[in-house]
Amino acid sequence: MDDTMRRKDRQLSAQVANEILEKGSVCQLAMAAQGEPYLVTLNYGYRDSTMYFHCARAGRKLEVIEQNNRVCFTVVEHGPVLPAEKPCDFTMKFRSVVGFGTARVIDGYRDKCEALGIIMAQYAPGETFQFPEGTLAATTVFAVDISSMAAKSNL
Repeated sequence: MDDTMRRKDRQLSAQVANEILEKGSVCQLAMAAQGEPYLVTLNYGYRDSTMYFHCARAGRKLEVIEQNNRVCFTVVEHGPVLPAEKPCDFTMKFRSVVGFGTARVIDGYRDKCEALGIIMAQYAPGETFQFPEGTLAATTVFAVDISSMAAKSNL
């Protein structure tokens, strides 16, 4: 996949891309299997070039990942819409990250707890959580190991 950004004047550093992922709250995760695209909106956690997600033990998302574990994602920090006299001159302020990676299911009590802790830290930094065994048994946790990403801004 060619990650070359057309608008180099809007490209942000890898450090800023990491900051956007560390601060973000919503991820759009794109997958494809058997020639069909599938896109879902998810909460996530981010640490050390890996994104963490949770979901039910069964469903389309897991079926698609099982068939093809290559994914694409985006996280966006939305800003205000800037109106203009002409409709095509409207714009929106934003910062975003688009990336690619490989999804893998996380098994094992300790590893699942650690991954869920990373997800929770995204929304409640500094807090610690206990995850009941029953909840863990009913939850699938998966990670996306990021292979490449690029960030851009229109601020």
